[in-house]
Amino acid sequence: MPLMILLAGPTASGKTELALTLAQRYNCEILSCDASLFYRGMDIGTAKPSPLERAQVPHWGIDITEPNSYFSIKTFIQYAQQRVEDITSRNKNVLVVGGSGFYLKSFLSPMVDDLAPDFAIRQQIADLEQQKGFESCLKRLQALNPNLPPSLDTKNPRLIKKLLERCLSSGLPLEELTSQFKAQPIPYAHFQKLTLCIQKPLEVLKWRIRARTHAMLQMGLVDEVQRLNEAHKLLPGYPATSAIGYRETLAFLKHPSSVQELEQEIVHNTYALVKKQLTWLRHQIPIDRWIL
Repeated sequence: MPLMILLAGPTASGKTELALTLAQRYNCEILSCDASLFYRGMDIGTAKPSPLERAQVPHWGIDITEPNSYFSIKTFIQYAQQRVEDITSRNKNVLVVGGSGFYLKSFLSPMVDDLAPDFAIRQQIADLEQQKGFESCLKRLQALNPNLPPSLDTKNPRLIKKLLERCLSSGLPLEELTSQFKAQPIPYAHFQKLTLCIQKPLEVLKWRIRARTHAMLQMGLVDEVQRLNEAHKLLPGYPATSAIGYRETLAFLKHPSSVQELEQEIVHNTYALVKKQLTWLRHQIPIDRWIL
């Protein structure tokens, strides 16, 4: 039975260093599921593994698309399936590494279904919202689903519009869509899986975030963002553009302040992200072992 190790942990917790040790010990190749590492040219601000580190152990999931493109969870799942098959064909084990919990979870449970997006219906929903407001979208969803779960975040426009689109596209209520979704097979069920998560005290993470951010700016983060922006790689509304370190630096280039203020803002936003990541991991990922 092939082995799949999943190494989780928040930003700046030391996943890259530990991954190299684990990969060499357990005969693994590394598959990154950190969304920020998907994008070519975004090297400094993502703390991407260095060429030397990637030479020690084969890495996948890095530099696979341009920042001015959409790389959906469904696309990633298809990519990961191909890479896992390729890795195991060489009698290697798989080490999945990442801080993007949603992508990490795709190795443990179903995350997407086969319902194709319907752009005509999506436009109808957009028109409804523009003409009558978000409340009209919510009322339409409630009319199709009289017994919405109490836990549903009805104040989240993006979620409500997505659910409405799925109901209208399929002609099915949410309850039935949910049942069909849960009936999907567990991904990589034939693998022996071990889920690890790095746990460090918050004060240590704060120190690591400050040190890493300072090093990124010393290495030329501002120049990297400026080059990407001038090449029209960081476009409004794209996931890469909203990555921490890049969105703050883009704002800095438009309205220059001091580099010290930029550094403080990146540190603050990174720490806020880390706290969200830790909460998500504790509630969404079944951890077999915590690594201190």
